[in-house]
Amino acid sequence: MEDLNIQPPRGANRLLAFFCKTEYLEDIQGDLEEEYILKHQKGPLKALLWYYWQVIRLFRPGLTKSSKINHLIPTNGSMFRNHLIVAIRNLWKYKSGTAINIIGLSTGICAFILIALFIQDELSYDQHHVHADNTYRLTVKNIDKNGELSRHWAFASAGHAQRLKADYPEITHATRFYAWAFPDIQIGDKVFPSEQVVFADKDVFEVFTFPFILGNAESAFREIKSIVLTEQSAIRLFGNDWRNDDILGKTIQITRDATKASFVVSGVMEDMPENQHFHFEYLAPIEFLEPVFGEGMNNVTGNYNWLTYLRLQEGTDPRRIEQYKDDFFDKYVGLFENGIPAKKAYDFELQPLLSIHLNSHLEGEIESNGSLQQVYIFGTVGILLLVVACINYMNLATSHFSRRTKEVGVRKAIGAHKSSLIQQFLTESLMVNLLSFPVAIMLTWLALPYLNDFMEKQLTFNMLENRELLLGLILLLVMVAIISGSYPALFLSRINLIQALKGEAAINSNKWNFRSWLITFQYAVTIGLLFTLAVIEGQMKFIQNSDPGYRKDQILHLSMSRNIRNLDVFKNELLSHPAIHKATYASRVPTGRLADNWNSAFFNDQTAVETTFRLPFILADEDFLETFEIELVAGKNFTAAMEMSTDSVGYYLVNRAAAKALGFDDPEDIVGRKLSYGNYDDHTYKAGRILGVTEDFHFESLHSEITPMVILKGDWNMRTICMQISPGDVQSALAHVEETWTKFDPINSPEYQFMDDLFDQQYQAEERLSTMIKVFTVIAVLIGCLGLIGMVGFIIDTRYKEIGIRKVLGASVFSIISMIGQRFLILIGIGCLVALPTSYFFISGWLDGFVYHINIGLLLVILPAVATLVLTLATISYQTLKASLINPVECLKDE
Repeated sequence: MEDLNIQPPRGANRLLAFFCKTEYLEDIQGDLEEEYILKHQKGPLKALLWYYWQVIRLFRPGLTKSSKINHLIPTNGSMFRNHLIVAIRNLWKYKSGTAINIIGLSTGICAFILIALFIQDELSYDQHHVHADNTYRLTVKNIDKNGELSRHWAFASAGHAQRLKADYPEITHATRFYAWAFPDIQIGDKVFPSEQVVFADKDVFEVFTFPFILGNAESAFREIKSIVLTEQSAIRLFGNDWRNDDILGKTIQITRDATKASFVVSGVMEDMPENQHFHFEYLAPIEFLEPVFGEGMNNVTGNYNWLTYLRLQEGTDPRRIEQYKDDFFDKYVGLFENGIPAKKAYDFELQPLLSIHLNSHLEGEIESNGSLQQVYIFGTVGILLLVVACINYMNLATSHFSRRTKEVGVRKAIGAHKSSLIQQFLTESLMVNLLSFPVAIMLTWLALPYLNDFMEKQLTFNMLENRELLLGLILLLVMVAIISGSYPALFLSRINLIQALKGEAAINSNKWNFRSWLITFQYAVTIGLLFTLAVIEGQMKFIQNSDPGYRKDQILHLSMSRNIRNLDVFKNELLSHPAIHKATYASRVPTGRLADNWNSAFFNDQTAVETTFRLPFILADEDFLETFEIELVAGKNFTAAMEMSTDSVGYYLVNRAAAKALGFDDPEDIVGRKLSYGNYDDHTYKAGRILGVTEDFHFESLHSEITPMVILKGDWNMRTICMQISPGDVQSALAHVEETWTKFDPINSPEYQFMDDLFDQQYQAEERLSTMIKVFTVIAVLIGCLGLIGMVGFIIDTRYKEIGIRKVLGASVFSIISMIGQRFLILIGIGCLVALPTSYFFISGWLDGFVYHINIGLLLVILPAVATLVLTLATISYQTLKASLINPVECLKDE
């Protein structure tokens, strides 16, 4: 039934019906529709693009209607040569107009190509895996007591995948990934600190496509202590000549905390491609972890650290697996100790592998994913810029061709057919496009390295190696030539013979016509981009100027090493430098993500009430609030509890949001109340008391609301240490940090950043979007100004004598500028009416991605219109002023 509602795009079908021969049309449409329905199930956007691409590919002589298409193609060689000679002469004769057209078209085409390369890369993520269409990531949801979604993890539990695979035959293969973070890899006396070693099931090579350089997938995990390297890690460990050293069978030692083990190299894979949503350099069998986790390897709840993927049978609907949820949790968990059924607290979902990069932003994503919204924005902007460039050419070409009315009249008088005139003007359009495309390609080559650096991509533009790219560029050339040249050619070919022979202008510059609508569209695009840019810039300034509730300047963030055992001694050594005033260690710090929450129970009037809202936590020492200058609004800091016994009683700090969520508007009233905090799954709690309440601060970005949170006093799992540094002595302080680090950990190098840089990284995607919109806006304005220069020049030429007469009659320069400019003011007004509501609708959706954002005020609405008006008047005034200062005698001497 769902297939009946899936219809191919009407525009593509209309185009196909326009040029395709009737005897072939029905069969072709039927075949295309069947394939479209199949592709639509895997992604509507890709299916849409595929359908249009197939229709364009069918545009070839054997399928086209001769009556509508073939008469536009010159069949006589001498005729085509004549068209070409005339086209070259006219392009050379009007050099300034030709230059403006080439600059406008090449700039627009370059922007379109760059955006197309970016979008193609974003859409290609994980496509290289052979079984990508049938592969899904298993994600787990936590449901609160009210039946609402509380958490949604990108991970699953250790036993989830294998139990699902064993119970349901629709799952043919399943693999888990588990990462050991920051291990040391040793070969002989050499130690190589690494980011991670990943463990996986043997099915990993059946689910994903990892090409081998040495070894093969069948033998890679034959031994429990085997390890597979990537090419990059092989070079790091064994040097550039690793291929000649026969490294298979060599032993490497991996150390992480107290665990030390020797692994044998069993294979070398190609490096992970950039367009993949996860990356690693070392891969080992997951069986090695079984003695470490024991029975925990079979759990289907808790310990959500296992990235899990399932490969389903061909044609299996993933929703069918999701429907087994209740039976699954009943079988393997049943009831928790508090009597709550597991199926009421948990759910799972299968995410298509191909949708993860652009559509998934769950808790625990291993790498930053892209944004489908951003792809739509860039795609829309790219198409608009190309259309604006084509419109710009259409307007200028029509203005230029209209000066050749006598030529058209003479051609018609001696018997030239309408199709011959169309061929002539289309040839000239094709010539301009042929000149524009090499310029556009050169600009693309020059701009691509900067785009790669800015977007952190590895986009390539090699037409000789990529046939699809070459074909796409050829089709783009043909499409742009037809779109940009069709209107001028058709317009001029319809000129009245008598009017043409008299040399009268083909276009009345005072008359409202199709060209006026084209100019209005250009203004609408420019105003829309300016408005979008103004809102994005306003939001970014709001972010930069907002008070996050903690100090972020002159705070150095240092990632801790597992080799540093005595945190207090290390901290005191750092504080011995006079430029380092305060320091604190913590499990997480602001600008990061809050930790998974345990269950909590709040005791009100001695009655324990389990909380139903998210209450995440961080671990910190007693100097956390003071170092980050976070305000304590009620109660005391941890320093007041340091002399108290903490064997059986825990002490907690909560933020104001947590106090309100627990029912206390006045934070003083919650101080001293009992709060139990414990394990999420077995519902065992450690009794404690709320020692103090902090003011709310933005631990996470402004995308999310300030959440209730708990700060626990602890000295375990400390990942960072942060220091306040004097502004005038930063270099000396950094040197002291590096020297101190070397004393405590001579193997690893210190990794540090300033907190204000970490703060900015939270909004890196928005900064990139802002910069790209700036570039696109400049391009749109450049193209628009070039077109405006040509248009105003044409209007002045057609009204040259009128300007002379007005000057003789005493008209001022200002009145002449007003006469020329008033029409453009009307077009700007209409452009505003079209662009502002449309842009407001789309940019409001972008702002909704921030919980805290600006309000779009009247100034942001007026600013783009005023900017467009100023640019237009400046361009008009400059050219009109030159015409107004000419001696009227020069204007009227031919009369």
